[in-house]
Amino acid sequence: MSSESETAKRRLDAERVTLLAEGFLSRLGYKRAMIRPKKASLEGEKYMVEVQVKKRTATVQVDLATGEIKGYQFEETQESSGFPLSRNTTLILAGAGVALVAIVLGLKFMGFF
Repeated sequence: MSSESETAKRRLDAERVTLLAEGFLSRLGYKRAMIRPKKASLEGEKYMVEVQVKKRTATVQVDLATGEIKGYQFEETQESSGFPLSRNTTLILAGAGVALVAIVLGLKFMGFF
């Protein structure tokens, strides 16, 4: 039985347990494009895999001997300080600025200023 355990330990590495965690999270309904691996570490008889999912961090525990998912947990990540702008908001603000400059230049060209 110990030789089976040693064989399983040799087969499981950080890359394989990360793939197991990603597959598990995708079966929970998260798209692969949203899943970003951050860290995989060996703690005793378990691999702990941290994965960024949207704006949350998922920690998945994988048993070293069997390769089974033993547990998982989601935590909200802390937003950086400042005013967060989405990509759409940034594009709208930039477009409005360009339009405003074009209007002012057009009015200046027509002799209003």
